[in-house]
Amino acid sequence: MARFRDVKKTKVKVKETTKDTVYYAGFWSRFLALSVDIFMIGIPISILIYLSFGYETMQNQPGFMDAIEGLSPNQEANPFIPLMTMSLWSLITLVFWIKTGQTPGKKMAHIKIVNTQNYQQASPIQLLTRLIFFIMPIFAFLSLFVMLFHPKKRTLHDMISGTSVIYKR
Repeated sequence: MARFRDVKKTKVKVKETTKDTVYYAGFWSRFLALSVDIFMIGIPISILIYLSFGYETMQNQPGFMDAIEGLSPNQEANPFIPLMTMSLWSLITLVFWIKTGQTPGKKMAHIKIVNTQNYQQASPIQLLTRLIFFIMPIFAFLSLFVMLFHPKKRTLHDMISGTSVIYKR
């Protein structure tokens, strides 16, 4: 690269070819982002549902151990509550992704969801596809193993939707 005073004297235009290096986000950055999102998005939703349906209804909802052991005969679960919780979480997450490509957790981890082809903002269709496959339990489980061995650290839902998660420049 030429010095500024040499360029000024000869009035030669210097072309700079800067190639941006893309760094793909790994497991721990993504895990941190998801953990923060669960708290920052999930807890307000849980509080809203708690206030909407009341303490007794929330107490009768099955937890993790109830799912393993099976519901006792005196408990009646309302299937609407988990469905509404997941729907609200998905909708809020999708809005964040469409607006900025980041959720609060991704913003904190300095990572962003982009289109794999040009590393620009992913389209809403890509993000919706990514979300649908992201919330499917079998894909989430398999994605962990795929990401660990993929050279660009992409998960199954990233490959299906044509997105990548990179460190924000």
